[in-house]
Amino acid sequence: MIYALPSLVAVTLLVCGAVASLPLVVTRTVPKSQPPLTAEPLGSPHWIVEAPGDRWFVDGAPISRLDLANRLRLDPDQGLQHFLPSASLSMGEVKRSLQWLRSLSPHPVLLDLPEGGPS
Repeated sequence: MIYALPSLVAVTLLVCGAVASLPLVVTRTVPKSQPPLTAEPLGSPHWIVEAPGDRWFVDGAPISRLDLANRLRLDPDQGLQHFLPSASLSMGEVKRSLQWLRSLSPHPVLLDLPEGGPS
């Protein structure tokens, strides 16, 4: 008889909590989709690849870091830039390179990570 009242209070709180959380469980949130980026108004997209040893490539052609900086800074016809770092680069190097590219280019620079991961 001593435990009757605390048990009744505990069951009441449990039922009230379950009923109060029911709308959160039942309602389904749908993520909002953003429109895809289009490259047409910005010109043709370019692929910038960074390899180990500070080697850079634009659309498959080797380019020095200085020439790449000048090209990004001075060429207004550049379109959307895709940055594809080598899988052997550390995340710190990728972050610094992406920040550097974004600071130079007036157009968006997207990070495209290699498919798969370390196996």
